[in-house]
Amino acid sequence: MKVFLSWSGERSRQVAEALKRWLPDVIQEIDPWVSSQDIAKGGKGIDEITHELAATDFGIICVTPENEASKWINFEAGSLAKKFEIAHVAPFLIDMKIADLAGPLSKFQATAGESRDDVRKLIGDMNKTSAGRMVAEDRLERAFTRSWPELKRALQEARTTSPPEGARHSIERSEAEMLEEILMLVRKQEYRGTSLEGKVNQAEEKLSRSRRISEDEFISSSFAKVGWQVIESSWGNAEVIVTAWHPEDGSVFLSRDFIERIAKSLGRSVVVMNASGNALIRSGVDFP
Repeated sequence: MKVFLSWSGERSRQVAEALKRWLPDVIQEIDPWVSSQDIAKGGKGIDEITHELAATDFGIICVTPENEASKWINFEAGSLAKKFEIAHVAPFLIDMKIADLAGPLSKFQATAGESRDDVRKLIGDMNKTSAGRMVAEDRLERAFTRSWPELKRALQEARTTSPPEGARHSIERSEAEMLEEILMLVRKQEYRGTSLEGKVNQAEEKLSRSRRISEDEFISSSFAKVGWQVIESSWGNAEVIVTAWHPEDGSVFLSRDFIERIAKSLGRSVVVMNASGNALIRSGVDFP
């Protein structure tokens, strides 16, 4: 089983290389690949990485607080996500809690590197991925128990390596970034679920229906982020009418930036109504 180890930054590289050494000791069928060791001098790095991404069976993304927003990490994670079910891609966290994950990486089932039980579960999931070549559970448990102290030491060494000066230890996301992220994820699902079935027009019709469902989910999720509940959303030729309310405080107003951002993401005007049918706010218009 080919396992692609993604890394960015010194501590992440140390973890990826430790996993490369350790994984075959637990499951001999695993053939790990990490760019820092497996690209020959003079080789074309991007070409080889692209080839390995296409050939891999499982992806592990080594994430630290300082590389969570790395474009390279997120590129490789996105490439793996396009190839696999989410269950075949696992962020491996160092000096982070699972709840700390933000951005596209947060949709994957992450593993806390300092947790023996979490790493054991990851190994079990990888073993199941190997299909007919699965290791018997009792043998897997013995191999993991015997080898865990070695990985634990290697991970501790990586943790004690000082992160680069000025590295961010948390990722601050604006409301706009969160909205774009929600829309990106639901649209990725819609494209993945659409089959051409040999007829372009039929595919386009399905995609249109799927997009409408996804954009309704985007609206509901976006409003929920700011504490509002969407009752319904209806679509006209040039605008979307959203009926919504704040379940805790009826006097709370929606921000102008929030509505304009949604309108920009949807590509049409947005009108927000209350349950009584009164307009609360409209994109591009300042209400008194």
